[in-house]
Amino acid sequence: MRHRNRLLVVLSLSIGVGLAAAVVGCHDSGNSGSATSQVRVMLTDAPADYIESAVVTISRVYLVPGDDDTKSVDLLPVSAGPATYDLLDLREGIEALLAEKAVAPGTYQQLRLVVESATVTLIPGVTFNDGSSTRELSVPSGMQSGIKVELAEPLDADAGMLRIVIVDFDVDRNFVLLGNPTTPAGLNGIQFTPTLTEKSRVEAPLP
Repeated sequence: MRHRNRLLVVLSLSIGVGLAAAVVGCHDSGNSGSATSQVRVMLTDAPADYIESAVVTISRVYLVPGDDDTKSVDLLPVSAGPATYDLLDLREGIEALLAEKAVAPGTYQQLRLVVESATVTLIPGVTFNDGSSTRELSVPSGMQSGIKVELAEPLDADAGMLRIVIVDFDVDRNFVLLGNPTTPAGLNGIQFTPTLTEKSRVEAPLP
């Protein structure tokens, strides 16, 4: 039996903080001047029961300010295009850079990730009851506005301060198997039910 599968998203507001054991891609370093905070979103993962690969394509990562009159802040540049990751490649401390950009100091109420598509493949020896082992999952229509991260409190991005927010993406919870592979009825399919929550937060002055 494999361990419970979790995806950690590390959101850091800093300049050049060494958080990743391995970094895959860098979309936009942004302006690193002292009047801004730097936002970096990282992904990491662990093995899952019955799932061999869980491939997601993320087309937008953005912050929502507390001021209704202020536009949202995109962290993944449109010019970079969608980014595709196999979440199960990100294990044992390996992390992938999803987005990075300098942001203006202020209060941000939300972090959102827009998932464009999701495909899951089962481990060898396990299939759905139609004999297939791979399914392209239906992404909820509301995902056009992104998966809302449930933050413990608003994110205050102060100039000269480091903010690291670790967001828990519980893959076992978000990719729900329909049925049981150990019974004659088998697996009917798999459902994508996205839920993201903040796991922890660290705040410290930049050196």
